[in-house]
Amino acid sequence: MACVLGALLCALLLPPALAGRAEGAAAGPRPSLPPEESYLYDVDFLFFKNIAEGTLRLRHLGNLSYRAELIAETKGIIGFLTSYRKNHYASDLEYDPARGRFFTRNYTKTVYRGLNVSRTTMAIDRQSRAIRWTATSNGDLRGKGTEPIPPGVVYEDLLSAFFNFRGGAFGPLSRGRHFTVITLPAYDTPKEERESGESLARDFDIRLADPETERRYRRAYDREKERGLLVLVKVPKELFGQETGEVRVWFDESLIPVSATVEQAIYFGDVHGTLRKAVIGRPRGLPQEGGPR
Repeated sequence: MACVLGALLCALLLPPALAGRAEGAAAGPRPSLPPEESYLYDVDFLFFKNIAEGTLRLRHLGNLSYRAELIAETKGIIGFLTSYRKNHYASDLEYDPARGRFFTRNYTKTVYRGLNVSRTTMAIDRQSRAIRWTATSNGDLRGKGTEPIPPGVVYEDLLSAFFNFRGGAFGPLSRGRHFTVITLPAYDTPKEERESGESLARDFDIRLADPETERRYRRAYDREKERGLLVLVKVPKELFGQETGEVRVWFDESLIPVSATVEQAIYFGDVHGTLRKAVIGRPRGLPQEGGPR
């Protein structure tokens, strides 16, 4: 269940509009900095309600620096059965006003299972085109290394991808389009779990539903009067523990992900995430040239 929980909340962050691949487009200059944002989600499956919750937020740290975080944790009886697992993803971002998008500087994934804590950190150096990473378990080093970034590739973590999409950095939306996003490689995957020649970076195929598919969805989920956009995300089946490997995400007219469903999660059936609360601040003025960085 904890694996499916993390998958569902990550699915809510997958952006529905990337121009070809992640490196394919950039927005124009923006007159202001992106606002701070905060979202709270509830997770249900079968007849169990509010078995988990997730918090997503973007904070402005000063000048062009931001921090994005996603915290997902189980509750109640499901929490007990999963040792109250909590996943904490944090991304330190640098905003580029000229391109109207975020770039990841540091990314950290921490998983808590009872008294056990595993953590993976990555430092992305855009100038040298390299990623320095470390993986620890309860403070003990499990692995580390420095890996090159392939030519022409801009890796996105799930948090940077979501907020770049929200800011329009990946281009316009149109129903029926297909796109691919390349996420940061899972360097912490144990060698015994890797297949020979397997890439540690994951490609997610994203399709904006065509009008007929969207109409069927609206009828099935009583959204016929709502304005919004349906996005279908195709992922490796083993990633979410699914039979189909597909996730449905519904965005409202403000492009806020208000609902997501991981279809046919093994042992659990469909798992649903629903937005409970959203708070979006006002845009901020750009720092003056020559000011402190």
